[in-house]
Amino acid sequence: MSDALRQDSELAAASWLRDPLEADHQDELVAWHGRFAETAHQRQPLSALFDQLQGLYPTDLLPPPQLLEFRDLLWLKGSGGLFDGRSGRVVQASCVSRFLRQRQLPFLRRHRIELSQPLGRFPRLEQVVWLPTAGSSLFGELFSEVLGFLWPFLLEPAESLLGWPVLLPGCDPQDAYSAVLHQLLREGHTFPLLEQHLPEALHLERVLIPEPGFRLHAACTPLFLQAATALADRLSQGAVAEPIERLYLARSDDDPLAPVLAENGWAVLELLAQPLPVQVAAIRAAETIAGFGGEALHALAWLGELPPDQGPQLLLLGTRPSLDLLLQFRAQGLIGCYVPCADDAGLEVIDELNACVG
Repeated sequence: MSDALRQDSELAAASWLRDPLEADHQDELVAWHGRFAETAHQRQPLSALFDQLQGLYPTDLLPPPQLLEFRDLLWLKGSGGLFDGRSGRVVQASCVSRFLRQRQLPFLRRHRIELSQPLGRFPRLEQVVWLPTAGSSLFGELFSEVLGFLWPFLLEPAESLLGWPVLLPGCDPQDAYSAVLHQLLREGHTFPLLEQHLPEALHLERVLIPEPGFRLHAACTPLFLQAATALADRLSQGAVAEPIERLYLARSDDDPLAPVLAENGWAVLELLAQPLPVQVAAIRAAETIAGFGGEALHALAWLGELPPDQGPQLLLLGTRPSLDLLLQFRAQGLIGCYVPCADDAGLEVIDELNACVG
């Protein structure tokens, strides 16, 4: 009988198996690296870099984010997500995801739990807003992970969140930017909940979860840029800078390019060492901005989505730009040039920069 079974299985496999529908598919990130490598040594307009994303990272990849509602979920301290109170499976929308097809879940510690007792046996919250991440120790973390979920607190949500508690996974009061998050929530008359003040597990009877407006290595939506602009308006506190013709965003206080540019008439600012109102005012006042790809350049999101051929010119320096920055800059409609140069570049790039400024 086993031989007959094997023969029937072989016949069925030969009869029914078909070739993949997309046999020639290549990983999008690998494909983009290949496209970029062909012109990596050339100075080129940002629009040329945006063209390299076509067919790999569509502009409409993420639909407009929604505020999703769930019932009867279970929260476990430090788990990185929420779990269905009946099946024990993780709720996908409750997790931070990166890359296309949500293939990376960086903060999720487990995908399923065993419900050893009924959900009603756990301490409970009748209603709560869940932010999939609220870690705010770094500027880049605040911009590329947390801000994507803050649009309900910065823009007018479909449902009023007045008086709602907000669960803040990964947030520490000592984080450099936790005060920004705290101020935003309190101005909206919502109440922050830190993990350290909660039991090990909670039954969440009604949960609202914002979908992301920005996903690393995937997409940047117009709603994210609207939220970034709204946050900048709040943080600026009315501060306005005098127009800055040429602004270089230094990476540190020993950036080798900073003194060279200062001697050639550039304003130099170590952006992340400045108070947030100063950051916003400087970015909004600059006519030309130069900088190496890094977390400081995410601050250009303060400008929001720009009208065609308006806004500052960006001179993007380095050896390979960040994909996440390119997705953001494309969504913003930024204009400018990519200027290839080494991280320790100095006087030798002055002519290149001056040629771009024209």
